[in-house]
Amino acid sequence: MKNIIKDRAHWLEVWIRFRSGDQAAFSEIYEEFIDSLFAYGSKITRDRELVKDCIQDIFIDLHRLQPDLHHPEYIEFYLFKSLKNAILHKANENKRTNSLPIEETANFDLKFSIEQVDFKLESDQLRLEKLKSILQTLDPQKRELLFLKFSTGLNYVEIGHILNLNPDTVKKQLYRTLDNLRKKYGNQLMELLMIWRKVNKK
Repeated sequence: MKNIIKDRAHWLEVWIRFRSGDQAAFSEIYEEFIDSLFAYGSKITRDRELVKDCIQDIFIDLHRLQPDLHHPEYIEFYLFKSLKNAILHKANENKRTNSLPIEETANFDLKFSIEQVDFKLESDQLRLEKLKSILQTLDPQKRELLFLKFSTGLNYVEIGHILNLNPDTVKKQLYRTLDNLRKKYGNQLMELLMIWRKVNKK
C-alpha cells in the first residue's frame, strides 16, 4: 500500500481530472486504494474471492458511473463505504444459498499476515502477536473503529457513516477504548498500534 493519507486537496484535483476523462487519474485512484480496500474487506469476511469481486465491481461502477460525490476529495470514504455495503449485500445474497454464513461478516477479524511483513527486528513480530491478542478482547465494532482510525485517512464523520454512528459517538468510543487499553497495557499500546499500521500498509 502506498501512502494512504494524502492531502485532500490532491484528491480533489485527481477527482476533477478523472471526471474530465483522464484515465491516468482513474489509475492513480485504483493503485492508491486497492491494497487498503483488500485489507479492510478481508477483515469483514474470510471469503477473499468475495472481497476481490466486490472491489472489482466498485471500480467498474466508479469508472462507468463517475458518481457525483458532494465531497469528491473524500474518495477514500466513498470506496470504503461502498466496499462494506457490497460485501454485506453479497453475503446476504449468498446466505440464501448457504455459500457464505452471514456470521462470517460480523466478527471483523483482525488477522495479521505476518509472513508478508519484513520485520527488521524479531521483537516487532512478538509485539504484533501481543497486539493481536489485545485487540481480540474487543468487540467487533471497536476493532473496526480502531482499524479505520489507524489504517486509513478517514475523519470522524466518515468513520461514523461507515459504522452508523454519529461523529461524537465515534470520538467517545475511540477515547474510551484507547483509555481502557492504556490502563491495562500502559504506554506500549501506541507503539503496538504503530506496528499494526505498518503491517496494514504492506
